Amino acid sequence: MALLRGFRNRTVPIFALVCLVTAGAWGIYAWRFAAPDGTGAGDDRFADGSNPSENAQDASPTALRATSSTYDRSFRESPLSPRTGVFSSGTEHTEGAESSPIVLDDVFDGEQGVASMRANEPNWISDSFTSTLGLIRPELVAAAAAEFERGKARIAAGDLVTARQAFSAALDRGLAPDDEAYIRSELSRIADALVFSRAALSQDPLTATHAIASGETLAGVAAQYHVTLEFLATINGLGDPDLIRVGAPLKVIRGPFHAVIDKSDHRMDIYLGDEYVRSFFVGLGTNGGTPTGTWRVRHKLMNPEWTDPLTGIRYLADDADNPIGERWIGLEGTSGEAFGRSGFGIHGTIDPASIGENESKGCVRLIAEEVALVYDLLVDQHSRVVVRP
Repeated sequence: MALLRGFRNRTVPIFALVCLVTAGAWGIYAWRFAAPDGTGAGDDRFADGSNPSENAQDASPTALRATSSTYDRSFRESPLSPRTGVFSSGTEHTEGAESSPIVLDDVFDGEQGVASMRANEPNWISDSFTSTLGLIRPELVAAAAAEFERGKARIAAGDLVTARQAFSAALDRGLAPDDEAYIRSELSRIADALVFSRAALSQDPLTATHAIASGETLAGVAAQYHVTLEFLATINGLGDPDLIRVGAPLKVIRGPFHAVIDKSDHRMDIYLGDEYVRSFFVGLGTNGGTPTGTWRVRHKLMNPEWTDPLTGIRYLADDADNPIGERWIGLEGTSGEAFGRSGFGIHGTIDPASIGENESKGCVRLIAEEVALVYDLLVDQHSRVVVRP
C-alpha cells in the first residue's frame, strides 16, 4: 500500500506538468497561425479565405475542354477542322504535319474524352498550378485510330463503301486535326463518286436503282426515298424532270440527309444516315443567338420575301439587296434550347465576309452556291438539323 501511495504522489505532478506543456504549445500555435483579422481561421482556410472542407472539388479533377489554339476559322484559307482534335493516331499522311498545341477551354460534355486538371490549389503551396491533360475515355480514340487505319487500307484496295464506313466511324472522335482534315477530304471524294454521281454500286446500302413504273413521277419517287426532286434530277442528269420513261433505271438515294452544325467551329456537316458526305462553313447568331438542340426542317422557300424585324424594311423576291439571299430553309425546334422555337432558318447571304462569324440574328448563313446545294439535300418534315455548342 505504501508503494501505491508513493506512485500516486509522483503521478499527479507529472500529469499536471504534461497538461501545462500541452496548453502552452496550443497557445503558441494559435498565436502563430491565427488569422490577423481575428476570425481564428488559421490553417483551416486558404489564402483567399476559402475553407478546404467547403471545396469538395479540390480532391477531384475539373472537366475542361481541350481545343487547338492554332485553328484558323477562315473558311477560305484553312482546311475543315474537327470539333476537338487533340490526340494523334500516330500516323503521318502529310509531310511535315505536326500536332497542334493544346489549350484548356470551357466545360466539355465528355463525348470525345476530356482534359482534366487539378484546380483550386491553395496559393500558399505555389503561386501557380500545373495542369495535366488526361483522356477519360481512351478506348474512344483507340477505336477511332483503328477505324482510320482500316479506312486508309480499304481506300488503297478500292473498297469505297467500307472505307466510307470506317472513316465515318473515326470522324469527330478525338483524332489529331490533320487526321480529321484528311478523313473529311477522303469522305468528300467518296461522296462525289458514290452519292453525287450517276454511279450506283450494288453493295452500297445508301443507293439503289429504281425502275420507273407506269404513272410514276420523279416527285413521287423522290418522296418515296425521302430526298428532293431536284437532287434526283441532278444525279441522274435529267434536264426535264417530267421526261422520264417507263422502265428506265433511275439511281436513287436512301434518304433523308441531315445536318450537324458545330457552333465552336462554325461548320455544318451533312450526313446521309450515319455517313458523312460534305462540310460547309457557316455564319451564326450574335452573342450565341443560334439555339443549340435538334430542329426539324419545316418548310423551304425559293426567292423568299423577307421583312427585317428590327427595321421593318421589306425585301421582295429576287431583290438583290435581300439579306437572306435566294434560299430559305425554315426550322422548328424539337429538343434542347431549340424546343418549341420557330422563326429560325438556314439561308443565304449577300455578305460572304460574315461566314465564319457571329453576325446574324440567330439564323444559319451560307454562301449562295452552298445554300443552294443544302436546299436540294434537306427534305421538308424529314431532315433534322442538330446544333451543337
